[in-house]
Amino acid sequence: MSEIQLRPAHGDTTAAARIIAQHVEPTPLKEEDAFSESLNAEVFVKYEFLSPVKSFKIRGALNLAHALANSKTVSRAITVSTGNHGAAMAFACREYNLSLTVGVPVNCDQSKLELIRQFGGELEMIGRDLDETKELLQQRPLSPDTVFIEDGSCPEIVAGTSTIGWEIVQELSSVEIVIVPVGNGALIGGIGAALKEFNPSIRVIGVQSDLAPCMALSFQAGHPVDTESCDTFASGMAVRVSIPEAVDLMLSVVDEMHMVSETDLKQAMGAFYNHTGYLPEGAGVAPLAAALKMRPVLQNKTVCLIASGANVDDTLREEIKEKFV
Repeated sequence: MSEIQLRPAHGDTTAAARIIAQHVEPTPLKEEDAFSESLNAEVFVKYEFLSPVKSFKIRGALNLAHALANSKTVSRAITVSTGNHGAAMAFACREYNLSLTVGVPVNCDQSKLELIRQFGGELEMIGRDLDETKELLQQRPLSPDTVFIEDGSCPEIVAGTSTIGWEIVQELSSVEIVIVPVGNGALIGGIGAALKEFNPSIRVIGVQSDLAPCMALSFQAGHPVDTESCDTFASGMAVRVSIPEAVDLMLSVVDEMHMVSETDLKQAMGAFYNHTGYLPEGAGVAPLAAALKMRPVLQNKTVCLIASGANVDDTLREEIKEKFV
């Protein structure tokens, strides 16, 4: 698969938007005055966690499940997830009457596993992290009616995420900077493609945890770089093996990559909760964490932060409220 195939064309984005609209409403885009004041900028938040699965992953999953169901040859999907992608696939496969098995790392967030179960996905706990889970499941033979889905290298999923960028520019055509959390790259690749299609001068900035930096390192190197570990609490960014196609797409649509610490992320969770009443997960506040460190370059700009997910387990929720609120 090449970057040309992974990067959605405008027609792919609008087709995905029509499919997604049959199932869920567009997510809110709202200016948050407290963030605008703090950063001396116009700061908007795209609330991707206000969906039935509490994350942006619902978009790519619905677009993919629609394609699988229409193929008439697939009745079962297998995928791997730290939670959000699995829950989204479970929701989408239920909508399209497809069976689903989700492989998850053995230490996965319980809150995210509950969503997978709630939407009817079959769980298999295997592997110490996402990449080992994927490696183990990909070794198994597949029956003819079954497909293995890799989130970060699936064109239908990237086309689904591109609808976020399309919605932003429809509502906020003056946007100058969009800051996006990065795990395997499917989110920023899709959003970046749609934004650059609309206006190439929009700056697309990615954020990773400094404990799971494989895509940031890949961006710096200009080619895929893997890491030995991905020990961030922000499971939505916990990837250590970069996907070459996703790296290619990132290099073509992303202007900067930044890294933030675990403390930066927890402080941003506290700030988000204090000012909005919502508590996104670590990946969901990574754009805010980066923005707070980038104040000088954001001044007087129109900025959009992608709040990607809000599946937070009880232990972390209590820690944030006790120490950072």
